Amino acid sequence: MKNMNSEKQFCGSQSGFTLVEMLMSMGIMFSVFAMSIGFLIESGRINFVSAEKNDINREVRKVVTRMATEAKQSNLFVVYKSAAMADRDLSTDRVRPNEAGDCLLLVYKTGYAEMMDMGVDPLHDPRPVNKLVLYYRSVTHEEDGQERGPVRRWVKDLSSSPETDADKIHNIEQMIPSLSVLESESSEVVELSEGLANGRLFYNFQNKTVMINGKIIHGNQAKWVTDTYNFSISPRG
Repeated sequence: MKNMNSEKQFCGSQSGFTLVEMLMSMGIMFSVFAMSIGFLIESGRINFVSAEKNDINREVRKVVTRMATEAKQSNLFVVYKSAAMADRDLSTDRVRPNEAGDCLLLVYKTGYAEMMDMGVDPLHDPRPVNKLVLYYRSVTHEEDGQERGPVRRWVKDLSSSPETDADKIHNIEQMIPSLSVLESESSEVVELSEGLANGRLFYNFQNKTVMINGKIIHGNQAKWVTDTYNFSISPRG
């Protein structure tokens, strides 16, 4: 009798997981796993956005510094609707004050001192042109009603033989090559951009200042990272 009671007591001390307890444990494990995956995905997204934002900030600083420096060294600017030949082959294509375009031309003219050294009357008007710098946004595609494309920079150095033909200087458009030549000779300064000045990038403020208002876009179709840049430049005259 004593042995039977001992055996029952031994058997009663053994315990196991019920189905409900197993399901609850599995549910907790899956919840922890899902939370961990979500945390890793969110961390990856944050790191991705942070890295792209840093790249955008570096790109903005580079563009602002370069354009501000070049504008201060230039004597005048002209804004066109776009870099397409039909939009900037005539003087009448120049954007009027308080209008915007996607093509900015900085013009450098020989200074008075340099002209005296060249034996040219400093009162000669127009003064010879010795350099052209062209910034333009090349629209490559449209998305969500917004035109997007890279911003490119083209330079023509005439310092060794300044352009002195009065008609060509008056019609500066004749000194700008075709779009295909611009594409082959220019370099990319912004990978992808939108214009925010009435859909354009360069705003002509009273023929005195150029206001650059755009959005830089980085990333991919899965996650675009954007930031705006706004600054003004003014030629020295």
